[in-house]
Amino acid sequence: MDRKSRPRASRGIDTSPAAGRAMRRSGLAFLVGMALIAATSAMPGWLAVTVLTLGLAAHTVGELWHAAGSLELQFRLAPAHTQGQYTGISGLGTGLANVAAPSLLGLLCIAWGAPGWLLMGGIFVAVGVAAPAVVRWGERTRPLSAEAV
Repeated sequence: MDRKSRPRASRGIDTSPAAGRAMRRSGLAFLVGMALIAATSAMPGWLAVTVLTLGLAAHTVGELWHAAGSLELQFRLAPAHTQGQYTGISGLGTGLANVAAPSLLGLLCIAWGAPGWLLMGGIFVAVGVAAPAVVRWGERTRPLSAEAV
């Protein structure tokens, strides 16, 4: 697929370092979205709806960057002969996150309110900021990546 035919959110995310940077951007977008959502608790209804919409838009951009970066890394860092195993482990991680997320989000975002939303945003930023370093480590420790094939 040539660069121009890629969806806009994934353009330029075609190397491991670019994927790491996309993950970092996604963490920042998640924080912006969650901070906007956290800010709505004391707003009048019409303003809260507007700010919630902006928060949802920021979160969606974060999701797009995260998906593009994580899929690039999933295939880029896996040795060619183990693509299926890496994809399976990635799916297992996603499944475990889907199991834990409702309880964690219920505790932080519903029970704790705005501070919980901001804490979740901080977690996403921390993971995003660490992503480029983790990607560099992954590249150094993989004997044969899909990129080298």
